[in-house]
Amino acid sequence: MARIFFLQATCLVVLCSHAAWSAAADAWAGPYAGLFAGYGRGDARATEPYDGSFGYFYNFTGDRYSFDSGGAIAGATAGYNWQRGTLVTGVEGELGYSGLKGSAVDPNGTAAGTPDTTTTFKSDAYGALHLRLGVVAGGALLYLKGGVAALKARASTIDPCIAPPASCGTSTLTMHGSRTMVGWSLGGGVEWALGPRWTAKLDYTYLDFGSIRTSGTVGPAASSEFYTQSIDVTEHAVRLGVNYRW
Repeated sequence: MARIFFLQATCLVVLCSHAAWSAAADAWAGPYAGLFAGYGRGDARATEPYDGSFGYFYNFTGDRYSFDSGGAIAGATAGYNWQRGTLVTGVEGELGYSGLKGSAVDPNGTAAGTPDTTTTFKSDAYGALHLRLGVVAGGALLYLKGGVAALKARASTIDPCIAPPASCGTSTLTMHGSRTMVGWSLGGGVEWALGPRWTAKLDYTYLDFGSIRTSGTVGPAASSEFYTQSIDVTEHAVRLGVNYRW
């Protein structure tokens, strides 16, 4: 019984100290840094490869097609908060890894009887700069955030001319593209005080990275057919993180 009473008393003291710290006039103000990890679910929306010189779609129809991508997210963050009463504003930057990866067979080729054109998307380095607006609620900070996000990515669309099932003669298609995509992000979350210095957070972010372009020729190498393609990429990300304040 004494042990139970001691544990209850200890928990009460800890909770009260956290609440008192969070209720302080400038409890959330100042610089901080931390780590985060989570998972991202992406959507890639591709145009059908198109030859502008001849006005010709590679797989005959110009319908766009989409495919899922996903992968782990991890990185480091740093920021600064200003507090006035229960209102908290801040700026936050983050750098890390977002391993989106996905591929799909072009459904336009499938409909034409040549299901061997595959589009692939991959990403790695990631960065963002956000403005934050939050409200203190007990021992937690509820916040919204929005800003600019960047993603280093590469994509390809390749038709190796496999027969069977495809019957495509001697032509192949090889398209590649890579770039640092730049777009916008919007999200929100909750951050809990674990003590005077440490906090933990859970947040969600929607990111629109814009588009990446692939281009390439139809084989053999002497072919004059040149195709281009655009792939729009968005992501839904959920992350857990810890921050240290000083």
